[in-house]
Amino acid sequence: MINYNYALIKFAKLPHYVENAANLTYATDGAACFDICAAVSEPFVLKAGERFGFPTAIKTAPEFPLWFRVNSRSGLALKQGIFAIGGIIDTDYRGEWKIILVNSGKEDYVINPGDKIAQVELPFPYRAKFEEVSESEFALLGTKRGEGGFGSSGR
Repeated sequence: MINYNYALIKFAKLPHYVENAANLTYATDGAACFDICAAVSEPFVLKAGERFGFPTAIKTAPEFPLWFRVNSRSGLALKQGIFAIGGIIDTDYRGEWKIILVNSGKEDYVINPGDKIAQVELPFPYRAKFEEVSESEFALLGTKRGEGGFGSSGR
């Protein structure tokens, strides 16, 4: 049995959430990262050389001052040339997570609803313990930054 320092992460699902038991879970007891899945309503073709911000239909409120680092899935990177970019989700961000994927390969790649698209870590030595909350409870966890992301703090 591995002893972890667990951090409570409250989260809310948005209406376009796609069910997948792997979402927000650690694949094994020794996994450093949890999986995050795409919330697309139909298959999406990520063309060779393109990038796209995939919706996840979740938003989080971690304990202060924790943040998240988004990482590529090694299998997608090695086998398909699909990389997650954009890195950090700040502790005060309350908007929907979007995972930026870039297709560095020579072939188009299809992302299906609910596909695992990235893996996410908390700073060592923490591991996430997720608690789903209602939209109204999540609203009480607001921050000054709120849903501002992707360059909202300036150039």
